[in-house]
Amino acid sequence: MPGYANYKTLYKEEYACLKDEGYDVEKFVQPCADNKEFLPFPDQVDNYNECDDPLLWKNAYETLIKVRNTPIRVDFPYVEPNDFEEIMKEAICAPALIPLSHEEYCERVKGAFYGRCAAVILGKPLEMGLTKNDIKKYLESLGEFPITDYVSKSSPSLNMDLRGDCVYSTKGNVKFAQPDDDINYTLLGLLLTENCYKNGIKKSDVGYNWLNNISYHWCWCASRQAYYSMVCLDDTKNIDEQIDNIPYNLNPWRECIDGQIRTDIWGYVHPADIMGACKDAHTDCSFSLTKNGIYGGMFVAGAIAGALSKEPTVEKIIQSGLASIPKKSRLYESVTLVCDWWEKYGDWEKVCDLIYEKYGHLPFAATINNMSMVTLGIVAGGLDYEKSISIATMCGIDTDCNSGTVGSIVGAAVGFSGIDEKWYGPLNDTIKSTVAAFGECKISDIVARIIRSKNRINK
Repeated sequence: MPGYANYKTLYKEEYACLKDEGYDVEKFVQPCADNKEFLPFPDQVDNYNECDDPLLWKNAYETLIKVRNTPIRVDFPYVEPNDFEEIMKEAICAPALIPLSHEEYCERVKGAFYGRCAAVILGKPLEMGLTKNDIKKYLESLGEFPITDYVSKSSPSLNMDLRGDCVYSTKGNVKFAQPDDDINYTLLGLLLTENCYKNGIKKSDVGYNWLNNISYHWCWCASRQAYYSMVCLDDTKNIDEQIDNIPYNLNPWRECIDGQIRTDIWGYVHPADIMGACKDAHTDCSFSLTKNGIYGGMFVAGAIAGALSKEPTVEKIIQSGLASIPKKSRLYESVTLVCDWWEKYGDWEKVCDLIYEKYGHLPFAATINNMSMVTLGIVAGGLDYEKSISIATMCGIDTDCNSGTVGSIVGAAVGFSGIDEKWYGPLNDTIKSTVAAFGECKISDIVARIIRSKNRINK
């Protein structure tokens, strides 16, 4: 099996990705007298259950990806480069930011990482493919809507349990931060700052850092496919060229959420420096992602850099994120739509319903639908940490990722003193990670190491 999925699944997912990227894929696969290739439309794929010959689907997938050699549709309204300089040419001007003092920075980045850890744990047991309405029904059955604390593990009246592997992330049972890919990524990023950073990082640094420190089975979506590609590198061929091709190699998840959940570290070590944060985030994300997958990581890094400045506001944080991505991208459009909807309706549930209407067709772990919910958590939360992470969680979909990102951004804005102890106290200053270089570690020690990396990078 080619990494995360079989070729039949890769075909279906690749079709959707190519269509979203603006390729005229429907015309490309349309049967005609001269087309003898096996290329069904996605809604027909499940009708081919009797045709599960791996070679048939491998050939279909390899034929389908040839559409990348054709032009983008002439009516496609977006401009979405992968190159950093081209992205910056297409970005809006960044807001003016005033740097923090050393003492202020230490307080704020402590809030950012503690805030991230607590928010990940809040969302973790609800990461079950639940929608906003599913979560609301569950919480209301327990008298826990809206969220004001960690969530109970079971609803007797609904005869419903949350994830069995996440009991230690539920109300009354939180004793540490459970192993989680969102927190793992921050730790992996910290290793990059400590071991690989020389005026920036290289894409190869990202790949080898993963191979050396994390199990393949702790990666998902594009990250798992990239890990698979790294393991399969051919030493007889140019390694850099092979790494450059990783985002496209058996990877229809190249615009997924992986970028926006792993770039917090670049905002942490580049406070009030949007360009520095989004440049390193770009390199990090370009290892495994393209276009809006990259932009998701750049947006988060830029937003955190903006939050780690004097007198941050919601508007300044959002503008810092938007200044990191192309203004004619699908991600820019989604973030600004959510901001406009919030200004118009002022009701997070109404806005969340509009997000589902607009982006409900996207995969569970796509960037644009989830970043829309991150944006809603920020604007509707108004830099109230509890309100922000609660809304991000109650929106549904990738609950731990979205809550964790919002917790990191808002935690950076309000600092450690702006977070109620009920959120970080139960963690007992402890992370249990699956990153080899860390294992069980103290949250406070990670904060101290982040501060040291920031000082070294910016000296």
